[in-house]
Amino acid sequence: MDFRELQSLVEVMEKGSISAAAASLGISQPAVSKHVAKLEREMGVKIFARGQKCSNLTVEGEVLYKFARKTISQLADIKRDFSDIADDVSGIVRISASSIPGDFILPALLVEFRKLYSNIEVEVRISDSREAIEKLVTRETDVSITGHGRHASGFTTIPFARDELVLLVKEDHPLAQNEFISLKDLENIDLIGRVTGSSTTRIWEDAFKAHTGKGKHVYMKFGHVNAVIEAVKNGAEGTVISRLAGEGVAGVKLLPFRPALMRTYSVTHGTMTTKAMEMLLDFLLERKTFLAAD
Repeated sequence: MDFRELQSLVEVMEKGSISAAAASLGISQPAVSKHVAKLEREMGVKIFARGQKCSNLTVEGEVLYKFARKTISQLADIKRDFSDIADDVSGIVRISASSIPGDFILPALLVEFRKLYSNIEVEVRISDSREAIEKLVTRETDVSITGHGRHASGFTTIPFARDELVLLVKEDHPLAQNEFISLKDLENIDLIGRVTGSSTTRIWEDAFKAHTGKGKHVYMKFGHVNAVIEAVKNGAEGTVISRLAGEGVAGVKLLPFRPALMRTYSVTHGTMTTKAMEMLLDFLLERKTFLAAD
């Protein structure tokens, strides 16, 4: 019997099915089934009543389930105790972030965090929103911060910061004389943008389709927002980006939409946390109001 087998049993019971448990744990359905079957062989009992759903335990299965929950809880307590042995909290927290929070929000905050908690190491891996969430689900990271609104079951998601999407064009573009633009204005612009997986792209494309009833072709796509900005500075007509990414860039104009096109960044984490994770999460969420934009 090992921890993974006990964890699989608990997840099957709490999620209600093997498929949901597999998604929550970030492993395959056959792997979950093998964990449960191995427990049955090792203990010499049937865990689930024959022909019944996963939520229907045998008497022996109920005893084993309670043991598994207690063991997992005790292990979490031990991890927290280990973190508290030293005078200061220590450990490593791995964050997967999409490009906007990773490049423009987290750096200043984490420098401040370092001054308060010098024994906690933080690793930030930047990608698009989809990949950042995948890294969390597969346990490659402990926390994700993205603009992606949909997450796998078994994770906690908390709104963290708000940002505005704007159209970025060169200062000599005809639209640069406007104070605001509408989504309909995008119909006549040769847009470039981000690759699939970017929450920025998903948000403005969904809004454009809802407003006009049709899609918008983007003829050139880049993996990072900095490349998109450089392309516009060098002659591409325009792109929809985060205001955070475009502020302070010379030679361009940021045009907000009316009505405003807003997006929310969220902090997402699993149920198993260390003391170092809890300290970082508390720190970030205490500061979320300072990042919010009306």
